[in-house]
Amino acid sequence: MKWLALFLVMPVAGFTQSFGAPPVVELDGMAFAASETDACINDQVSKGPGGLVTRAARACIGYSARACTADPMACLAAEQAYWDWRIANNYNGLQAWVADLAEGENNDLRASVANPAAATANVVLECALRVGQTETTTAEADQAACEMRETALIALELEFTVRQACAAAKDGAFAQFCGKTDG
Repeated sequence: MKWLALFLVMPVAGFTQSFGAPPVVELDGMAFAASETDACINDQVSKGPGGLVTRAARACIGYSARACTADPMACLAAEQAYWDWRIANNYNGLQAWVADLAEGENNDLRASVANPAAATANVVLECALRVGQTETTTAEADQAACEMRETALIALELEFTVRQACAAAKDGAFAQFCGKTDG
């Protein structure tokens, strides 16, 4: 149990990779960047990988969509694009991790990280099933909100896993992705 407590209070220097500023999406004639959501998530990231699997991190989902003054459907889609961007960035880390494996080792892993869109392949279907079961008059908005939230949850879980693995990265492409220098 002591090692768990030690892990939870470790300095966050091992988790220094940053994805930079969130992408800007053109939305109803204005530029939209999920800056509120990004700031909230980055605050959770600063607490170490465990910060990504807390209620506080889940509460970040939708911050930017709610602050957006454009059409609500467009705002949800724009924030979903932010979460897709986070997934793509974490897939870069997974690809670096796989690249560090010995040649010919785990070819199935190599193929599985080739397409970041695969992470969310079932989101549309899952949300269609959920929304179809409720039969509300706001089905389209409910579908968009569900897709954004499910994409966000996938992004948080994936990033949690990648950042946890960063703690053990020592050298190679994955260590560089994690913000660690070789040597």
